[in-house]
Amino acid sequence: MKKIHLIALHVGYWLLFTFLISFVFFISQASDGFALPDTEDWIAILLFSLLTGISSFYAFYLWLVPRYLVTRNINHFVRIGVLVSLGVAVLSVLLVSLVTTVIIYIALNQWQWILFSGSDQLILLAGFTLLALVNALTGTLLRASITWYTDIHLKEQIANQALQTELALLKSQLNPHFLFNTLHNIDILIGHDAAKASAYLNKLSDLLRFSLYETQANQIPLAQEIASIEKYIELQKIRMSNEQYVSLLIDGQADGLEITPMLFMPYIENAFKYAANKKITDGICINIKISNEHIHFQCVNVIDPSKLTRENQGGIGQKLLGKRLALLYPERHKLLVKATETTYSVDLTLSLKTYALPAD
Repeated sequence: MKKIHLIALHVGYWLLFTFLISFVFFISQASDGFALPDTEDWIAILLFSLLTGISSFYAFYLWLVPRYLVTRNINHFVRIGVLVSLGVAVLSVLLVSLVTTVIIYIALNQWQWILFSGSDQLILLAGFTLLALVNALTGTLLRASITWYTDIHLKEQIANQALQTELALLKSQLNPHFLFNTLHNIDILIGHDAAKASAYLNKLSDLLRFSLYETQANQIPLAQEIASIEKYIELQKIRMSNEQYVSLLIDGQADGLEITPMLFMPYIENAFKYAANKKITDGICINIKISNEHIHFQCVNVIDPSKLTRENQGGIGQKLLGKRLALLYPERHKLLVKATETTYSVDLTLSLKTYALPAD
C-alpha cells in the first residue's frame, strides 16, 4: 500500500473517531434538557478521548501486532494487549484527576488531589477502558489487514517474477544450436576417433541428464554445478583447433557447498555466443574462486561486433538474470556487468549455504 493511501486512511479514521465522540457527548449532555454542553467540557472530553484512543491504537498498531500477532504468538498478544488497554485506561483516569486538581488549584488557590468517588471513578474507568479496547481492536484489524495485503501483493510480485525468470531460463539452458552442433561434431569425430567420440557422447549424455533432472532441485552440490560447466566447455572445444581460445580456472574446494543449479551457465553460453573468432588466445576466460562459504565467478570474453545486432550480449536479458539472483540470493550476492568496445565481463560473488557431508 502506498504511503499516501496509508496516511489518508489514518487521517480519515481519526476524523471519524472525533465526530463519533463529539456526537455521543452532545447527545448524552443534551438528553436531560436539550441544553448544549459547555465548550470547555466538550474540548476536555474530546482531548482525553483522543489521547486514550491514540495511545491504545498505536500501541497495538506499531508494537503488539508486529511483535506478537504477526509472529503467531497469540498468548502473549492477548495477555499483554489486555494489560496495555487497562493501563491506558487507568493512566487516562489519573490524568483526568491531575488536570482537575490543577484547574481547582488555579481557580481556588487550594491544593487538593481530586480522586473521584468510587462510582464516578468506576464509570470513568469503564468509559476509558471501552475506548481503549475499541481502538485496540481497530488498530489490530487495520495493521493485520495492511500486513495481509502487503504479503499477498508481495507474493504475487515474486511469483510473477519467478515465472518470467523460469520461462526465460528455459531458453537459456543448453541452447538447441549447441546440441545440434555438438551432435554433428561427434558424428564427424566417430569416423576419425571412435573412442574419443564415445567419450564426448558420454559427456553430452551427462550434461543432458543434469539439465533435465538435476536442475529440478532448488539446491545442488556446488561440485556438481562445476562439473557440468567443465563438460559444457569440453564439448564446445570439439569444434576448436585453438586450445588457447578458452580458459577455465577453478580455485578452492567445493565440498560441502550448495548452489542453485544452472546459475552460471547463461553467462557462459552468452560468452560463447558473442565471443570473437576462435583463432585468438583467451577469447573467453572463466575463473571460479571458492573461499569458505563464498564463490567468486568471473567470465570475460572478447566481443565479436558482427554478432551484436539489435540485442545486447545479455542474451536472455541481464535484467531478468539480475531478478533471478535477487529472488534466490537476496542480500547475498553482488553482480557487476561491464561492457567495453572490445570485451564483455560478468563478475558475480555469492554467499552460499553449506550441507552436511556424508560420513566416511
